[in-house]
Amino acid sequence: MRICFQVLIIVILTFNSGCVMNDKAIVPKPSWLQRAFVPRPSRLAEPKDRLSFEPVTFFRRDMGEEGLIEKIKLLKEGDLVAASLGKIESGHDLIVNRRLNYIAYTVLDYGHLDIVVIDPEGSGEKVLFTCQSFEGVNAKRRLKDLGNRDWDAFRMTNWERVDRERLYEFIKIGIERGQNKDAYYDNLSAIGIRNANLKPISKDDIGGGYICSTAVVSALYYAGVELDNMRSSSYIDLVSPKQVFTSEGRFFRPVASSDDSLD
Repeated sequence: MRICFQVLIIVILTFNSGCVMNDKAIVPKPSWLQRAFVPRPSRLAEPKDRLSFEPVTFFRRDMGEEGLIEKIKLLKEGDLVAASLGKIESGHDLIVNRRLNYIAYTVLDYGHLDIVVIDPEGSGEKVLFTCQSFEGVNAKRRLKDLGNRDWDAFRMTNWERVDRERLYEFIKIGIERGQNKDAYYDNLSAIGIRNANLKPISKDDIGGGYICSTAVVSALYYAGVELDNMRSSSYIDLVSPKQVFTSEGRFFRPVASSDDSLD
């Protein structure tokens, strides 16, 4: 059984080095061809409607608890937090300890993505919205829980343009539906074989099958943010954390369906 698992890992890592599960700019991916025929949203937008992400702060585990406390003070609603682990450390957990959820940390620059939001449960505290392997879509973790990974934080320009009402509507529905075990973390999406609906407009479009980065991308789109790197909604593409925060994009006014407007 152990040999079979290690063979599976080797196959996945080999597949990654080929094209799909990769976030290196110089490595060709099947989705590139599809995106080549889709205009970049940021180029079609007026200058005032364009957006990008800028670095805010970072944390390294050797900074200790005091360093973490100071760093999380700098985080605001809407900030993206991209986490990483050392390749040796994550590779050991992947191959020796057989933790498949460490694949992304092993082969990508960043293995996990959160977005900072205000607790949808109403505590007023800042929490982390994401999708996790054994938790599904959730906002359970607090900023103080960021101490077990190295991470870099990025802030969207003109965050105030985001439709916060729709953002939190997505979060609420996403958590409710994402707790169904059939809609938990999508391992096929995690290796770039398929993706969830990255362009939800109505409540019915909010489903499961997310990974950390697609949960964030879909929530932002629902709230009126379209990113260049996800413009084709390709099904054969890994949406990595790095792909999200390195993307430019545009603000747009999402139009709800007639069914939603009757709620």
